[in-house]
Amino acid sequence: MTTPGPPRALLLDHGGVLMRSVKHPERLAAFADRVLALVSPAAGLDRDAVLADIVAGKAAYRSWKNGHVRTPEPREIGHRELWEDFIAADWPAAARALVGAEARPLCREMTLAESDKEVAPGMLETLKLAREHGVRTGIVSNTLLGSLNRDLARRFGTHPYLDVQVYSDEIGLRKPAPEMIRTAARALSVDPADCWYVGDNYDRDVVCGRRAGAGATILMRPADRRDPSARPRPDTEVADGLELLALLRAALTRSTPRPDGNQEMAA
Repeated sequence: MTTPGPPRALLLDHGGVLMRSVKHPERLAAFADRVLALVSPAAGLDRDAVLADIVAGKAAYRSWKNGHVRTPEPREIGHRELWEDFIAADWPAAARALVGAEARPLCREMTLAESDKEVAPGMLETLKLAREHGVRTGIVSNTLLGSLNRDLARRFGTHPYLDVQVYSDEIGLRKPAPEMIRTAARALSVDPADCWYVGDNYDRDVVCGRRAGAGATILMRPADRRDPSARPRPDTEVADGLELLALLRAALTRSTPRPDGNQEMAA
């Protein structure tokens, strides 16, 4: 594992890096009941039809994201677009309009229904270490609902250690658009070259870090899920938050100032 030079800012992906999700696809059925109640049975829909369209719409959105990942500046879709065009495209006009009008809260409910969130092991300690050493910190993440991630940061105690949060639904761009990282760097008054960027995907995160000119692009992924043929390559790889914590500690403590102003290697 290569240890890059110490950063002035540490930028993190949200899902898969800072936070870990425990999937609960079985809870989408109850969410489909909530959507059906919103549009009413008079729309000619039943729970199975609504659930099938939610699942199909989510799959279509994943395909859309994958299809745009090679473009230089991929955009993010809006909440209304997801519901009216991906999920409810074949519903009666009145039903499409209803879910479109409630698209933001529906996105929030759907996200909370399909998975539980928790801070990944080692990540809170990593944020605290960065703060102790004067390293600025932030989130750079693709998401349908940045406001929910902000709420989760307050709930799980990471908010006091985050200096900036940049989300795709709020700026209209998705990674690997380099503007995502550049926006965070500007907010922190640092150059991207002075940042570490940590993500868990090759085609979104590693590419984004390279395009933005990040000082170090770090892939967080277990060893058995790494792809040695993927290009471009990250500068280094860690399996989880505990390895990232060790990497940051090594970068921050491997040299210490001497009274004469020179540097000496830490013991």
